[in-house]
Amino acid sequence: MFLSLVFFVTGLLGVLTFTVIVTQYKLNRKVNFYLLVLFLFISVRFLISGIYNLMPFSFDDRIACAVRSFGCIVFPCIYLYFKNLVVNKKNFSVEDLRYFIIPVLFGFSNILIHLYAPFLKFYFYLLFLLIPFYYLLLSYIELKNKVWFRKAKVLIVDRQKILIRNWTFFFFTVSFLFILRLEVSLLIDVFISGFSHGTSYLWISAVISCVLFFKILLTDEVLFITYKHLDKEEAKDNFELVFDDFWIISHEGAMINNEDWQLKERVENNLPAYIRKVEIMALEHFCFRNPCVSMRDFAIRLEIPKSHLIYLFKYHCSINFIEFKKTVRVYDTISLIESGYLNLNTIESLSEKTGFPSYSAFLISFKEITDVSPQEYNTIVQKT
Repeated sequence: MFLSLVFFVTGLLGVLTFTVIVTQYKLNRKVNFYLLVLFLFISVRFLISGIYNLMPFSFDDRIACAVRSFGCIVFPCIYLYFKNLVVNKKNFSVEDLRYFIIPVLFGFSNILIHLYAPFLKFYFYLLFLLIPFYYLLLSYIELKNKVWFRKAKVLIVDRQKILIRNWTFFFFTVSFLFILRLEVSLLIDVFISGFSHGTSYLWISAVISCVLFFKILLTDEVLFITYKHLDKEEAKDNFELVFDDFWIISHEGAMINNEDWQLKERVENNLPAYIRKVEIMALEHFCFRNPCVSMRDFAIRLEIPKSHLIYLFKYHCSINFIEFKKTVRVYDTISLIESGYLNLNTIESLSEKTGFPSYSAFLISFKEITDVSPQEYNTIVQKT
């Protein structure tokens, strides 16, 4: 009875967490389609386990076999979550389907064996042990090469990746513990207790799930760092400024006109929040990928008056708005190159994607800031 309640409460907590991250889908880089799938799977899994143990009900054997056979499609979702997180891709794409070929083939084969060749069941049980670790290995390779151990050649990129690195390490560890519990359970089934289909010691997964859910719900930097929450989070300073060398917190010079004097108190009372809003909108929401974005457009996206934004760049930034846009676009270019964008696309398309008004401006700006051309930087990345 106690374990049934644990499973049921874990499922409810999972539903709450799933609901929260759905609201963060568009606003936070750490959330993409596959994270939603994983959280929905975990929530439903524990809700069904809790309800089944509290109020037992029967499953048709064929349905149960199909669910168990195709349950392994969750493992590619772990890899695809990390893969899409690295390149900052939110939605499902058709090309992702190739990663589900192995689980789908396994599922159909297992159903056929269950119906027509049950003597092979033991061998497919052992085969199932390999599938989770295969996708976990792919995840490790993806993260090791592109997030954890890659040292960015440009300081602004390296500093901004710290939060992503910490989150991916935590979530990978959680995924590893989930899979390890499942593998141990399956081995116990094979050699000791018969076929329980991986339900042995399920309470361990419930405890791990609760830790994951509470971290997401209670730790601000995991899911709640968006520009809409900055006023509440300002004191905690969870967002590390990328361009902190540009910002001038204390302005000692004389004001140019009376209008600036009138704006002084209103802007400077909100200065830390404004600076963070500017960086988050520029870096996480890719506002400058639109080549035509103006200061007025940017102010509307920030939900602050244009006059406040003009004041901010006039007195509290060492570069003007045009230079800031150029720097952000170069930063965006560097991130895309490091994520492998040029493996499948051209330099010209990279220029268009990051919002530069022309290819020549793109080349000049990139070399001005990094001292190398995009092609040379890509070569450096490939060698690391």
